Amino acid sequence: SEPNLLEVVDENGEEVIICYAQIERSPFTLVALSPRIALHAGWLPLRRDLLAFPAISIALILAVVISGSIYVVSRLREADAKRAALYHKMEYTNKMAAIGRLGAGVAHEINNPLSIIIQNAGLLKDLVTLHEGLPPREKMIQLVDSVLNASERCGGITHRLLGFARHMEVQWETINLDVLLKEVLDFLGKEASYRNIQIEFKFPDSPPPVVSDRGQLQQVFLNIINNAFAAVTDGGRIEIGIEQVDDRVAVTVADNGVGIPEEHLEHIFDPFFTTKKGAGTGLGLSITYGIVQKLRGQIRVESKVGKGTCFTVTLPIRRAHV
Repeated sequence: SEPNLLEVVDENGEEVIICYAQIERSPFTLVALSPRIALHAGWLPLRRDLLAFPAISIALILAVVISGSIYVVSRLREADAKRAALYHKMEYTNKMAAIGRLGAGVAHEINNPLSIIIQNAGLLKDLVTLHEGLPPREKMIQLVDSVLNASERCGGITHRLLGFARHMEVQWETINLDVLLKEVLDFLGKEASYRNIQIEFKFPDSPPPVVSDRGQLQQVFLNIINNAFAAVTDGGRIEIGIEQVDDRVAVTVADNGVGIPEEHLEHIFDPFFTTKKGAGTGLGLSITYGIVQKLRGQIRVESKVGKGTCFTVTLPIRRAHV
């Protein structure tokens, strides 16, 4: 009398589902007979469609994400390449600006040996023309040696200047920092002499050499020392020190100039930030910071208003691989 559902196997071995229910107020029973596979015939395509839709959706989403990621990465790579090229151009522009500032001192340096050459060449000519016989040998040798020495001095000055101005890629080599610092100060020797600025070296007789790029280190220390010259008044003092700290070398450039206000210290390495009123582009220290980072070094600054500023550049002794 109660509705029921049975699963049986017919004489052909096929599974059959039988459903029956008593029809109320009649002697009849309603019986439904169906092969089991027929009941699943509508479910299988639906299940296939339900599985296919999320699979196709996931595939489309992945395709969009991957193509979008490739596009974004390529644009970022292109932007990085343009940024690196622009930064390299800014480095070279800053270097040429520094050379422009040094031009007057270099001109004076070259002018002195040129005057010696002209004077001694005139004396040589007088000795040759005024003496009917051979002119005095010792005097001739002395004048010729003086001309040669002055010519070598001119050649050395121009060689240093052209070497600093050369636009080249990074070249790793072993560098003696004391020699490099003195080469940089050669550019500023005349200004130090005119302004009576005392430059004191504080480092051992043979400080440890480092493996780095000569041209970029020249630019770093020239920018820092130029700032020290701008900070001190006539008769000021600048101290340059070299000290080994474990597997690194620390170079300090300290001056007794005007100092930097505390609120400006955290911004001095920012591009276009400058404390020089009406002068300076604000790029020197920013580029210096970038070069030091590229050479796997560190740079920090300490300063007190009215007492002076100290820049410390720490460099690895051995080449720091990327």
